[in-house]
Amino acid sequence: MMVKKSWHVPAIALTAATAIGLGAGLWWHEHSVQSANPYEHLGGDFTLTSAKGPVSLSDYRGRVVMLFFGYTTCPDVCPMDLAKISAVISQLPEREAQQVAGLFVSVDSERDTPQRAAEYAAFFHPQITGVSGSAEAVDAVARQYYVLHQKVEDAGSALGYTIDHSATTYLIGPGGKVRQLLPHDASVEEMAEAVDAVLAG
Repeated sequence: MMVKKSWHVPAIALTAATAIGLGAGLWWHEHSVQSANPYEHLGGDFTLTSAKGPVSLSDYRGRVVMLFFGYTTCPDVCPMDLAKISAVISQLPEREAQQVAGLFVSVDSERDTPQRAAEYAAFFHPQITGVSGSAEAVDAVARQYYVLHQKVEDAGSALGYTIDHSATTYLIGPGGKVRQLLPHDASVEEMAEAVDAVLAG
């Protein structure tokens, strides 16, 4: 009997595992085929404040938005990514360029007022809007987009602290849905190709 148990239990387990594996594989295949946009549940509308008043993502409905989270005293990552967003918009033909906007969300609510965020973003391109808000409001938007950000005290810096944060550009289609995630190391050419693809539908 002991021999039978030691033989049959693994056989049953193997059969069950195989069935579960096949079922999971079929489920994944079915849903990946059905979902034309793997990011459709990421993000969503939000409202923060610019130098001119409230700004919502839905204000850009009908346009392609390049959304980036950072802060104005960021020493390297933010300037690099905003410069690339600017380059993408600048190299588009005028008609297409008018259909694209940049949106910079500051994750430094302590220092970055709406005015400061707006001036910083506009320095890179007039079609990049800078917004900020209370810590609670910004945190809520960050959670929508799974953006990580953390204040890091730095006694040796005149600024007193820096902020570690995610460095992804969210490419949002005319319908307000995230269409692609562009990593920090994406080139201007790669970002431009992604924007062209979204503009083309």
